[in-house]
Amino acid sequence: MSALLAVLFTAIDMASFDKLMRRSPIRIFVFLRFFLYLALGLLIIFFSSNKNLSFEQLKDYRIYFEMMPKIGLPQARFIAWFYLSCILNSLFRASYRKIGISNFLHWITGTLNKPRVEKRIFMFVDMKSSVTIAEKLGHKRFSFLVQDVFSDLAIIENYKGEIYQYLGDGAIISWSFKNGIRNNNCIKAFFAFQKLIQRKSFIYNNIYGEKPEFKAGLHMGEIMVLQVGRFKRDISYNGDTLNTTARIESKCNELKSNLLISGLLYERLKSHDGFTFSEHKDKEALKLKGKKKAIQVYKVGIKQKKKRK
Repeated sequence: MSALLAVLFTAIDMASFDKLMRRSPIRIFVFLRFFLYLALGLLIIFFSSNKNLSFEQLKDYRIYFEMMPKIGLPQARFIAWFYLSCILNSLFRASYRKIGISNFLHWITGTLNKPRVEKRIFMFVDMKSSVTIAEKLGHKRFSFLVQDVFSDLAIIENYKGEIYQYLGDGAIISWSFKNGIRNNNCIKAFFAFQKLIQRKSFIYNNIYGEKPEFKAGLHMGEIMVLQVGRFKRDISYNGDTLNTTARIESKCNELKSNLLISGLLYERLKSHDGFTFSEHKDKEALKLKGKKKAIQVYKVGIKQKKKRK
């Protein structure tokens, strides 16, 4: 019972404390979290001993003090197990978010020690004019901006995406080939993120005086998945696919597009509905650094719905 309640409480805790923790002294945050865990544990003890109370009775706060059972060894033991369950749940949550849900089972079983080949889709996302914004805001406020933006980037999880790495003011997002292609998740994720930032532009302008904008490149291919390091271990994706994705993203400003995808990915999409795809004809201009052959890329936009007369 305590483990189940701990999972539910940690979900609420995770959703509401990120920004508070970033902007509060750590000692205040730790005390507040300790207090809330204790309060929830005492409420569980209270309700387990007073099951027949009506809603009207619960409105009177004095009843919680008058009818609270005496805290003995069983109750103290419950509180201890409750705290342990919260800690273990937080550790579990941090672990699978760190290495990605798709790699979690491989990590538990130890099979990540053996490199394996996977076909994956990658997206490099980068903030536009980040140097100018950082110079204007200063490193501290710019860091808060990056944290808020990457918190909003979590929307890509709704489209089966996993954040592989954060790179300063950018990020690398990954999909298994199956999840990325399904319903055009890899493309929809970027525009959903862009829409969320647009919807919150008033908040960003009010806090930072800036509305962040982003550009991205998408590509697919085979990569090697392996665990690296002995003491500070990490999951690594190696292969030319990542390099090509990064170089596609670097062409966004030159081609005046917020989203570019490779021709290879374009050909694998099962549907082009809802988006516009414009092939860049001058292939020589798209000869990527370090590549002998030019790569085919497409500009991607959202197809505007026709207004009814």
